[in-house]
Amino acid sequence: MKDEDSGIVIIGGGPVGLVAAMYLAPRFGSVTVLEKRPDPRSRLGAVGRSITVMLSTRGWRALSEVGLEDFVRSICVPIHGRCAHLADGSSHVTPYSRDRRPIWSVERARLHRLLLDAAEATPGVRLCFDQQVREVDLDSPAVVVGSRTLRCRLVLGCDGAHSTTRAALVSRGAREEVRTLEMAYQEIDVPGGWLDPSTMHYWPTGDGFFGAFPLPSGDFAGSLFMRLDGPAPSYASVSGGYDLLGMFTSRFPEPAAAIGDLAGQLASKTVSTITIASCDRWVWEGKLALLGDACHAMAPFMGHGMNCGFEDVRTFVGCLDSIDDTASALAVYEKSRVEEAKAISALSQQHYHTMANPPPDKAAVLVEEALRERLFDLFPERFVPLYEQCAFTEESYATLLRNDLLLESLVEELLGIHGPELVSAPASTLRARVSGAAAAITKES
Repeated sequence: MKDEDSGIVIIGGGPVGLVAAMYLAPRFGSVTVLEKRPDPRSRLGAVGRSITVMLSTRGWRALSEVGLEDFVRSICVPIHGRCAHLADGSSHVTPYSRDRRPIWSVERARLHRLLLDAAEATPGVRLCFDQQVREVDLDSPAVVVGSRTLRCRLVLGCDGAHSTTRAALVSRGAREEVRTLEMAYQEIDVPGGWLDPSTMHYWPTGDGFFGAFPLPSGDFAGSLFMRLDGPAPSYASVSGGYDLLGMFTSRFPEPAAAIGDLAGQLASKTVSTITIASCDRWVWEGKLALLGDACHAMAPFMGHGMNCGFEDVRTFVGCLDSIDDTASALAVYEKSRVEEAKAISALSQQHYHTMANPPPDKAAVLVEEALRERLFDLFPERFVPLYEQCAFTEESYATLLRNDLLLESLVEELLGIHGPELVSAPASTLRARVSGAAAAITKES
């Protein structure tokens, strides 16, 4: 690599950076992707982590537009809902959509390798591994790799939560927030044959949970989420002698009985932390833009980090396609995505509490859920479950969050005025009670 004009430079060779390269090269010419790690398709670059990622409508739209939908779907598993296994021995399945449409689970490493092959085969795309970017020069623009400088006309930061590209914006006054969540996790291999393979399964405990995602092999990719610090149970307490195996066995007896090498896995598997990040500036003049985790690394519990990143790419390219002036295009991109990222990040954090905490007041929660279900049935065009809207539409995340908060207020107000008996009221009575409020919510959306 030598000093040269490299067209568009993308820093970060993860899924978002690769999809961006495949969008941009046919439209705007040469794209160079710089990845600090070795090529993961080689033995040297291979990683042991097998964590799964979710693909929903937003992600499929991008993959379809770069011609990869069928290839990716062939390595995915359809998941139709999530099953909560509660401490009293009961279980509860929540469908992801009312018409049983699935979201799709895929092993991150397999998806990454497929995207690398596709990007490498795209005319105009050059993949460069083992390239640690030391500095981003916003004024040129240019990137410094080792002792070499690559001048370019546009820099895209797709380099994750600890983004070097974002650091260049921070050096010019942008404000960032980067923090480690209080939760950490270990990936645990779970054999199949005892769980429904069309469902994601989880065991909530209030201060954490164990989740299992189906794999194409029929086995499951498990994840133990637990507090990073603090009193037992936490990963910090394990180093002080806390019995992690005993905790797992007592809190999650079903998976503990099914995982033959549980003790060895708990003792050897890496404890990984979760970093979330945000930034109040995503672009610099017409020279640099952030996409994906570089500007909105979020908690993984809604499964939308990658889907949101792919949507960033589509929006970014759409702005470049429709607006001649690059600086104006980047400004429009930033304005259209910042609130979206804030909304889905908030929803992702909120969904953790949904999955980790068994209902504190089961009867009250069941009444609220029952009333919501009746509203969904009676007003199917006006009221749609939040997860279903996030996963199966491309509606604005910010709008969906606002509407869900309004629906929550409506349910609380109706139950406060009319009591739990409203849940079993005749359809005509319930329609009369909510028609005015429902119309207001529809107007908001």
